[in-house]
Amino acid sequence: MSFRYEKALELLELAHANGRLAHAYLIMGPPGSGKERLAIRMIEMVNERDRAKGATTLEELRSSSTSVVGPESRSRRITVDAIRAVEHTLQMAAPAGVTKFAVIKDADRMGPEAENAFLKTLEEPPQASRLLLITSSPELLLETILSRCIRVSLSGSAVPAVFSEAERGFLEALCDHAAKGRKGVSGALGLMSGFSAILKKEKAAITKQNEAAEKTEVAHYKNKTEGNYLKQREEYYKAMIEIEYLERRNRLIEYLVMWFGDAMRQQHGAKHLDLPEFATATGALAARLSIDELSRRVDAVEELRANLNTNVFEALALEVGFIRAFA
Repeated sequence: MSFRYEKALELLELAHANGRLAHAYLIMGPPGSGKERLAIRMIEMVNERDRAKGATTLEELRSSSTSVVGPESRSRRITVDAIRAVEHTLQMAAPAGVTKFAVIKDADRMGPEAENAFLKTLEEPPQASRLLLITSSPELLLETILSRCIRVSLSGSAVPAVFSEAERGFLEALCDHAAKGRKGVSGALGLMSGFSAILKKEKAAITKQNEAAEKTEVAHYKNKTEGNYLKQREEYYKAMIEIEYLERRNRLIEYLVMWFGDAMRQQHGAKHLDLPEFATATGALAARLSIDELSRRVDAVEELRANLNTNVFEALALEVGFIRAFA
């Protein structure tokens, strides 16, 4: 079962109050669901000295008792050396009343060596320590790691503090579409064309990053491994390209739901908006369309999302979906 960030935090606080926090958690969910924010709050609820920091990022909580590791910039992998450094920190004595934490960001980026090294820590965790793994792709982790963690699955559409270039580009395209009052099939197809161009650019960037990471790994292991290891890694990177692309595409579709949802909220005078930065544009939409029309458009976007999660031809699904949502 998946929970919104607020509900997940409430349940973890209850477990902490009853002294029932586990030693290892896998915090998973789509981008923007609040995974890192939940990890920050977990550290703060356990260690009083961390609450005073008012941290907004995990990096701000780094200390002699809190390790935070993630993919390295060039290889985009979490190395076995990084995991061993975490193990060393966990073995060190901590001040009285302080719990040691190890946070693994994008845990699915651990290679086989790193995963096996980390598995030993999961099986025999040092005293007064807790392990937090964060990922959007738990299916890429070893089953032996998954089975040793309490899974916290986040849902919802929490909006990041900073939009990616693709996200902002799409939201600005929606603003332009609304501001110019574009209507009919031609307007819908124009917006769809821009959306498709953003997806194409995202796919190219994802492919380039993963191919570079694969090239680095091949150069490192080609004379050190036997059998079909490198072939397996080639298949792994192909899968990663597809997974990352689908994540970003789904995130952009989610912004469409937020867009029409904010217009509906403004019609009802609600104070909370998912996209407050774009309140003027969604407010104009609320003034122009009836609640029934907005509901129909949300349904069209949900249908588009459902179709994209099947084997349907992407370009055709987008064309039909945008026409139904905007024409």
